[in-house]
Parts: sequence; C-alpha cells; structure tokens
Amino acid sequence: MKHRPIIGITPGLSDDERRVTTPRSKMDVLLGCGAVPVLLPLTSDEEALRTALSAVDGVMFSGGGDLNPLLFGELQRPGCGAISPLRDEMELTLCRLLLEDGHKPVLGICRGLQVMNVALGGDIYQDLTADFRGTPFLHRQQQPCRYPSHPVTLTPDSPLRSITGEERLLVNSLHHQAIRRLGKGFVSCAEAPDGVIEAAWLPEHPFFLGIQWHPECLWTEDCASKAIFLAFVSACGE
Repeated sequence: MKHRPIIGITPGLSDDERRVTTPRSKMDVLLGCGAVPVLLPLTSDEEALRTALSAVDGVMFSGGGDLNPLLFGELQRPGCGAISPLRDEMELTLCRLLLEDGHKPVLGICRGLQVMNVALGGDIYQDLTADFRGTPFLHRQQQPCRYPSHPVTLTPDSPLRSITGEERLLVNSLHHQAIRRLGKGFVSCAEAPDGVIEAAWLPEHPFFLGIQWHPECLWTEDCASKAIFLAFVSACGE
C-alpha cells in the first residue's frame, strides 16, 4: 500500500431528515486498518457524486434502514420498516456510478449489500420472517452487536474464503431483510444455515464485495473480521 487511502462512507439520515450520520465503528475500523474515512454527501446529483468519487480511493456502503420496495417493483408490506427515499436515491446513483467506473473498490455492509444487489437489478426479501421459505432462525439478534449469533459457510474459491482463510465464520446478525434474487453478475459467497445469502461479490470487478453482517463491530477481537477490512483498505491503496 503506497499511501493511506481515502475511503468514502455513505451517510445515514436521521428520522427528521435534519442530520447525516455514521456510526463511530465505521470510522474506527477504517482508521484502525490504515485508511482515512470521509463521509460522502447525501445527494443524488451525479456531478457532485462524480466529484466526490474523484477524491476517494474506495467506497463503503454502510448499514441502515430498509430499502423502498418500489425500487424493485413491490408495494410496501407490513413487515417492511422505515424507508428513506433520499438515501435510497443517493446510494443507488452512487453505486451505478461505481459500476460504470469499474475499478474503484467497493465494500457493502448489511444494507450496503442490499443496495449493491438492487443496483445490479436484483431484489430483496422485505421481511425474512414473513417472506422467506420455511421458518428462518432469528437474524436480528437481541444481544449487543459485539457478540456473534450464528455461523456462515463461505463458498470455495470466493474472495471471503481467500481473505479470511476460513471455511466457516461466526458472525453477528442485525437485519430482517436479505437478498432474494441476485442481481446481474452478483455471486453468493456466504450462506447462513437456513440458506439466507450472507455475502456476494462481482467476479468481473477488482473488489466489489457485500456482507450481510457487521464485522466493524467484531474486528477488535476477531481476526477474520479485521482481515476483511485490511483487504479492502489494501485494494483501495493499490
């Protein structure tokens, strides 16, 4: 890595739409792995976003609330939570610009994975309890996020297997939505025991990886979680 890469983080938006925020853990893990994190502007103005992208070496799509089901052709059902059309528009515009760019590293966390999938033409379950086949176990854990709650199995010959050196990880779980139909070119690379897709990547891209869990809450104690961010930061610094 030739320099400390600058990594843009997509912002959250408060319920009253007056504040843009990001959890400190997102900043801390990138700083701790050798990057300089910056918060990207909450706008769908393509010119502004292209300018922002020219100033960063990579982008991390952060976690947050639910995606608007209208984005993948559905009406909002009772299991769907609060949505933020402003954030949806910003992140989908940004993701499509990154796909157009084709080389800048991208890491998605939880909602970020879902945004990446929808940008590629896929869709998501609005609520796993209501929509997923069978009866899934609890994907929105009750204990603090620093504790893992279930295993995931990593696909052979996938970036996660290469990055972590593991076939199976114990992860935390703070979501109730997940990928249903994969977007064009997106490939699953981790699954929960009930078959829910927990990570996906774009093989044709140098680094385009989304993860359903929150390794930024585990990285200080878990080597595999830290390895994911080290690999992302290294890709951004190349």
